[in-house]
Amino acid sequence: MRDFSEKTWLLPALLLAAPLAAPAQESDDALEIITVTAQRRTELLQTTPVSVTALTGDALVNRQIDGMLDVAAQVPNLRIEPVTALPNSARVFLRGVGEDQSTPTTDGAIGFYVDGVFHPRMQGAIFDFSDVERIEVLRGPQGTLYGRNTSGGAIKIITADPGEALAGSVDLTVGSYDRRQIRGTIGGPITDSVKGSLSLLKNERDGNVRNLTLNRDVNAKDTTALRGKLIWSPAESLELKLAADWSEDLADVGVGASAFNGYPADLFVTTADGDPDGYLRTRGLALTATWASGAYTLTSISAYRDMDNYGIFDNDGEERVIQHFAFDTRQSQFTQEFTLASDWGRTQAIFGAYFFSEKMDHDTINYFGSRANPAAPITATPDLTHQETESYALFGQASFAVTDALSFTAGARYTWDKKDFLDRYPTLALRYVADKDWTAFTPRVAVDYKLNDNVFLFASWAEGYKAGGFNRSSVAITALTPYDEEEVSTVEAGVKAEFLNRRLRTNLTLFHNDYEDLQLSAYDPATLVSRRFNAAAVTTKGAELEVSAAVTRGLFAYATVGYLDARYDEFFNLVNGVLTDVSYLDLKGAPRWSYTTGFSWDLPLPTPGLLRLNGNVSHRTHMENVVANTPIVATPALTLVDASLVWTSGDERWSATLAGKNLTDKEYIGAGLYIGGLLTVLYPADPRTWSASVKYRF
Repeated sequence: MRDFSEKTWLLPALLLAAPLAAPAQESDDALEIITVTAQRRTELLQTTPVSVTALTGDALVNRQIDGMLDVAAQVPNLRIEPVTALPNSARVFLRGVGEDQSTPTTDGAIGFYVDGVFHPRMQGAIFDFSDVERIEVLRGPQGTLYGRNTSGGAIKIITADPGEALAGSVDLTVGSYDRRQIRGTIGGPITDSVKGSLSLLKNERDGNVRNLTLNRDVNAKDTTALRGKLIWSPAESLELKLAADWSEDLADVGVGASAFNGYPADLFVTTADGDPDGYLRTRGLALTATWASGAYTLTSISAYRDMDNYGIFDNDGEERVIQHFAFDTRQSQFTQEFTLASDWGRTQAIFGAYFFSEKMDHDTINYFGSRANPAAPITATPDLTHQETESYALFGQASFAVTDALSFTAGARYTWDKKDFLDRYPTLALRYVADKDWTAFTPRVAVDYKLNDNVFLFASWAEGYKAGGFNRSSVAITALTPYDEEEVSTVEAGVKAEFLNRRLRTNLTLFHNDYEDLQLSAYDPATLVSRRFNAAAVTTKGAELEVSAAVTRGLFAYATVGYLDARYDEFFNLVNGVLTDVSYLDLKGAPRWSYTTGFSWDLPLPTPGLLRLNGNVSHRTHMENVVANTPIVATPALTLVDASLVWTSGDERWSATLAGKNLTDKEYIGAGLYIGGLLTVLYPADPRTWSASVKYRF
């Protein structure tokens, strides 16, 4: 890690960004007060010493955030895209580092949580929202309170709890490509001590790519999801919350256009000959028990989840087999967490223990044909992989208020991981068995200072890590040689400020990350093969600005800006057969600049009711999508425009929405697959789309 003195460039910039605002009185049309749980307790966003973006229910509606793919444009330096042929799986990058391999033996760098339950696999992470109350995106390593595989940050989805009175809603949506969607929620008291809720989502859409070989449209969507909650409060100090969810995704696996002979004339036309049918089922059960008495709160979260995912990829996009890939994944997990939170006046603390157990089977068949000899027989090589993971952790964090303005925070986590790995190739008579233990210590220290009632300063140093693992490979040394954990050390400083009677909010964070042992696929000089290993050291630094303003009564505006300077400090790979320093390459998933600006404007009506116009423009600069920086699969600089018009009745029971996304009809790729000399396939993102919906609340 570099010496801390190299990061003092953060401090002058921070001081320049901290205006000396005088305390102001509350305004009737002030910005909403937002609370978050980034530090595992409920706090005001503006006095939380963590870089966090919070998207409330109103923001989700006004900004057309219908699912996980829509979140990225609203968060500085966050990228979320589908994984090539897996449209319901996410490749997530934050501050220039993430993971894009969909193999279930590979762990992500951004933690993903739903109601406090960790979801380790990115299959199913791209889903539509139905009952989401709030989204929190924690930027930077969260190794102390959230643990393994949060070296880049964490995304927290908080779903709505049933209220004290019976309430619900139902909405119907139609749109482009014959979209049909229905969402419904209902919840309220069942008895004096029991509340319950149920939500349903059904979303279908025809394909947006014409397949000339199959003579039909492909890339259709078909998702069904259910979620239920029961909350029992047998005593004033005790609450038991049981949540169950189930989803089934019958969407096509992604079908792209071949670019092996150059960029295709039309991204939305393919000659792929593979059947794109796919299947993904996820389900989970979680019991959260909370006991609160005086200064102490004891919480237990017990959760079980499993997943079944299968399909076949036409990875070449051509009308004969060059490379197809069939897969069948079965995964299950159990997690248990205990936390004890305390509030001793000037000291607030949380201590916890965590256990994670996962079993996963990932069976695949690789089919290869010959481009040079179309008559050559197609070869099929099955690979049967089994992996079991166990992880234990102890953690704690305490904050001490030295004065009413100055506070210090310190915490640490110790984690022990173990993976048992089995890889078999029946037709090749190969069988590899390996196991490995890893441990990690991830501390955090922070200081924050309330300059006055409106300006809050914070600075922190933290470490995080991403678990090590194994390669699936028919090459013995590759399969039997594990790669180690990826580590990061981060310094960040920020200012959160509000002005003009809380009608203007500006939050700025500056950060500097040092990554050691970054996991990449490249040529490993230690084993003399190309494999996934700890290939590089990386520095990422930058700035993140979030601004929101109540401009006038009925007019709200917002903007986010992300600047990222992401560079390899050390990275060697084979170039024309020679081991070469390639640290000049750009990191994938790391555009230099990204921004979003938007507004919500309430238009006057001569009759009772409200008409609201929403609009936003998002932009990002050129972005690489593969380690080798292959130009044809890179995403050029991109600007997207979305808008919606919403009418709400005077009693707020009825609303109708007309919305459009990508209004300028930009054609660009959502993902690209490149294997030099074998195939190049481009998967298009959605073109211009429209939707119309009506909603009833009761």
